[in-house]
Amino acid sequence: MEKRFTISGCSISLGIAGAILLIAAALLCGCTTTQPEQVQPQTPVQTPVQTEPVACAGGAQTGDMVEVDYIGTYDNGTEFDSSYKSGKPFSLILGSGGAIPGFDKALHCMKVNETKKFTLSPEEAYGQYDPAKIVSMPIEFIPAGENATIGDRVTLFDGGQLFQATIADMNATNVTFDLNSPLAGKALTFEVTVRNITPLTVEEKAGTSEKKE
Repeated sequence: MEKRFTISGCSISLGIAGAILLIAAALLCGCTTTQPEQVQPQTPVQTPVQTEPVACAGGAQTGDMVEVDYIGTYDNGTEFDSSYKSGKPFSLILGSGGAIPGFDKALHCMKVNETKKFTLSPEEAYGQYDPAKIVSMPIEFIPAGENATIGDRVTLFDGGQLFQATIADMNATNVTFDLNSPLAGKALTFEVTVRNITPLTVEEKAGTSEKKE
């Protein structure tokens, strides 16, 4: 079960869109000299990169609300995620930055009930693993009595802003957080089936964006 810890006593500047991170927390707390750098998100959801429009004669177009079922696997065939586990399709507005770039691009021009299988490079998904996104903070960042252990996936929050991390190490004085996505540096294969395509008006797109913020 993912834990949530409150960060107090320091100002965090995070450009958050869901799980999108700016690694500024430790820098502003004086815990590291690493410069703030944008981190790729968990996928296929939520990325700040808006994809280039893809022209096609039919099927899903930029700006459409698309609902898809998907299964994500590693190179060795091991499944890492699936929309079937939640029992409902994953939905996004194409070209809005609601999914990793390669996933969004692959859905363009697909039709309802069409199935496609594709593999994304790390650059098309969560990016390469970046050692600079390992940050050390005082152990006090973990509340007293909290049963946190190495390997736990946690959500840190301050002032209503959230960012995800993995506890990479901890001792009597410090806790080390890994702000890389667990999928960073990996090629990912998705098998997707389009369940529904809904063209949205300008007003509907604006309303959907406001609800996500």
